[in-house]
Amino acid sequence: MKIRNYCSGSSNSDGMKNWLLSTLCLGTHILSAQSSDTLSTATILAEGLDFTENRTVVDSTQLGLLDIATYLQKDSRFQIRQYAPGSIATLNLGGANSAQSRVVWEGIDISSMASGVIDLSLVPSVLLPENGISSGANAALGSESGMIGGLDLSWNASGKSFFTTAFGGSSIGLRSFVVQNGGEFASVRYRSFIKTEQSDNAYPYRLGSNDFTMRGMEYSTLTILQRYQGKVGRVRWNTNIWYTEGTKNSRGSVLTAGNVNHLEDRSIRGLFAAQKRDVKATLFYGKEWQAYTDTASFLNLRDTNTYDQVSLRLAKDHQRYTSNVVASYVRGAGTSRNASLIQINASHLQRFGEHISVLGKASYWNETGFGGAQVNWTGKSHLGNHHFTAGTFYRLPTINELYWTPGGNPDLSAERSYGAKYSLAKKWEDVSLFLSTDQLYFTNLIQWTPGANGFWSPENIEQAYTSTSTVIGSYKYGDWFNELSLTHQYSRVLEAIIAGNEGTSLLYRPDFNAVYTIVYDAGVFNTQLRTHYMGQRQTLRDNSPLGTIPSELWMDLSVTTKILKKLRLLATVHNVTGAERNFFLNYPMPGRYYSLTLQLNSKS
Repeated sequence: MKIRNYCSGSSNSDGMKNWLLSTLCLGTHILSAQSSDTLSTATILAEGLDFTENRTVVDSTQLGLLDIATYLQKDSRFQIRQYAPGSIATLNLGGANSAQSRVVWEGIDISSMASGVIDLSLVPSVLLPENGISSGANAALGSESGMIGGLDLSWNASGKSFFTTAFGGSSIGLRSFVVQNGGEFASVRYRSFIKTEQSDNAYPYRLGSNDFTMRGMEYSTLTILQRYQGKVGRVRWNTNIWYTEGTKNSRGSVLTAGNVNHLEDRSIRGLFAAQKRDVKATLFYGKEWQAYTDTASFLNLRDTNTYDQVSLRLAKDHQRYTSNVVASYVRGAGTSRNASLIQINASHLQRFGEHISVLGKASYWNETGFGGAQVNWTGKSHLGNHHFTAGTFYRLPTINELYWTPGGNPDLSAERSYGAKYSLAKKWEDVSLFLSTDQLYFTNLIQWTPGANGFWSPENIEQAYTSTSTVIGSYKYGDWFNELSLTHQYSRVLEAIIAGNEGTSLLYRPDFNAVYTIVYDAGVFNTQLRTHYMGQRQTLRDNSPLGTIPSELWMDLSVTTKILKKLRLLATVHNVTGAERNFFLNYPMPGRYYSLTLQLNSKS
């Protein structure tokens, strides 16, 4: 990957210090060069400007233990959709639904084209780089079918020898254990990650003035990651293996506590990549098996799913352009679907000087072609680094939407959006600021609706508008560090499934989401208070007050210290005030509970 300097330091008449050097990454998948300045908060990614997270000591300690869904609650742009801790978690960025955002691993889109989503509770946060979130229209720069945001997963084997173990436990029954190591043998660098986690998930919650305990929400997971990388002549290569296994129970909501939902999930993913100069080839194979039982329905639903994906990606990264082609075989089988399709994605990014680039892309799927394009402008002034992009984006229908039995609709078109994004990043000596706003108009949104035969079927019938604005600012003063992450979403249905619902907001989208982090480093002890605010959400299409989840405010207090240089201890009080929280209306989230983490490192 060739990297060229784009922004140079400058000072203004007010005597402000030279501000952050950014780099322009010449690739269609999201990559960036990381500044050695630990206060760096923005990087130009794949022709676009996006935020690079600040990792506190607590964040770094938790990085190997937590799944991505739990870890990213620190980011106001990211909302999870999850019934309870450890249950299935899906991505929500910028007012999108889960299928409109993509998850990319080493340049390969692993968001299932069979089901449309990936369970983020089974994705370890160790795979998330500091600049791993793309928001709004930047998603299209990292994935051929990204519409509104996504995650770029990757990790690297540095070749330095290390060994780390971590133990975690909580008062709601969590027990987790992680082993990581890395090094080099015979000029081959390697890195390993093994995590096992179980939890009774019996947690306290409050409804009004009454305190209860949620039970029957047990889960267990196993994750194994292995990476090798090396060089043969002028060819650099790497290979990755990723295995996950999960078992999850849900006793239903508060209203249906006696009903049992049980999910078993296993997946294996393998990836091999080889690169010579500016040409890179990547081969990916993934297989997932699921078994689901739901007794909350009078049908006593039992469903078995298998998903297969084989992808070959060829990319050429030239100084003036970047081109890539991805060919995939995707299959969905099991109880309710049995279909396989070929998917071909192609994109070309052409650069015109240092400031302007144009991206065109196309996909072939279900015997139909789809296309999109966008223009990018990056620049700088005394105000900071700027990025503007505008274009049209699309999301392909999944195999489940096309061929679910009964009710699939093979005539579905791709969802499409038209929009623009503007971002600004500025850094002074101890202060950094990032601003971003997205405006998107959606057409052909796919919605499942009841048919005359009693079965539900997806249709391209909804139109909507979303506006997402984010402000992230940080300030460091002596031993104190402060960061505020604030996101506002405005969403409206322009054409509704049910007549008369035009103008209502989209479901489960919080109007405001904010996270404020304050850290005090006293040398021996590091103390962190993280405050979360989530605005009200709607659960009914007519936005009736009966379906409103009220706004929520809760805080987590953490203290961490080192013992004998190599052992780190982290203690956290979650939801300090015992605030009443709900994700979905009848699924209360935990009240106050406690966790303890021990991390042993081979090097101090």
